[in-house]
Amino acid sequence: MAIQHYGRMLCLIGFMAGGLAVKAEDRNPNTAWMSAAKVGAFIHYLPSAGNFAQIETFDVDGLVKQLVAMRVSYFCITLGQNSGYMCSPNATYESIAGYAPFSRCSKRDLPLELARALAPHKIRLMLYLPCQTPNSDLRAAQAFGIDDGIPKPHDRKVNVAFARMWARVIEEWSMRYGDAVSGWWFDGGYAGCGINDEICAIYAAAVKKGNPQAIVAFNPGVALKRAYRADDYTAGELNEPLKAVCADRFLDNAQWHVLTYIGSTWGRKDTRYTDQQWIDWVQAVTAKGGAVTFDVGIHPNGLVIDAQMKQLQTIIQALQ
Repeated sequence: MAIQHYGRMLCLIGFMAGGLAVKAEDRNPNTAWMSAAKVGAFIHYLPSAGNFAQIETFDVDGLVKQLVAMRVSYFCITLGQNSGYMCSPNATYESIAGYAPFSRCSKRDLPLELARALAPHKIRLMLYLPCQTPNSDLRAAQAFGIDDGIPKPHDRKVNVAFARMWARVIEEWSMRYGDAVSGWWFDGGYAGCGINDEICAIYAAAVKKGNPQAIVAFNPGVALKRAYRADDYTAGELNEPLKAVCADRFLDNAQWHVLTYIGSTWGRKDTRYTDQQWIDWVQAVTAKGGAVTFDVGIHPNGLVIDAQMKQLQTIIQALQ
């Protein structure tokens, strides 16, 4: 496949005592594309038990047509989240967790298909992944060594030994996709769960092994800040984004970025602000070099809800 390679090659991977880690880079020049892009779209596409057949109905071509019509410059999709099921193959995950092939990871590789379909339109692809095994999958938690004896779904505390195993899972994806994936957004980067600079560096190294130019962010919770040295851009999860002010392209030497939702909350199919409210705020943010990613609601086949598509299209048109 022909995937366009963006930017200049930077050697960001180095060896440190205790294992492979990535050198943090302030004001990473590989974030320039995000500032220039201004606005991207994000979808929560979350496989669960028994719905691998639904993954086969995901309309890649239809979604790409929508993204082109909206004029978004990048798009982010979830590999998986809490259920334990992924929308992409990963033999490493299933092997470590002790599952049969394709019992937790789909045979269909949605990110690869999306990368191929988006590339001719110069729309970048980003991926979402939690910082630990799916919190509903007790078997995986046990296999990866983070079972704390609490059977109910929850975020567990991790350590460096776990991070090195989880990095092997990340690396399988990063090596397969290479420079077809421009960035990663890691959820659950909570200090209370043991996430720290060393663990984030291990994950960042796994990402950048497949694409040294890929950018990463680790979400510390609902906040707009650079939480870890490995953050190339701010994860920026916000529930009330209109209160956020962008004074400069960089926040603590990381690219200023917010991830929020068009609807009343994540994945909802309504709209909560008027077009003009969004336009005024996004214009102020992007005028200073910041970037905004909008979570949009989708139909079961992956297509964006019409009302949200139209609103995001209106916002981006106002910027242009």
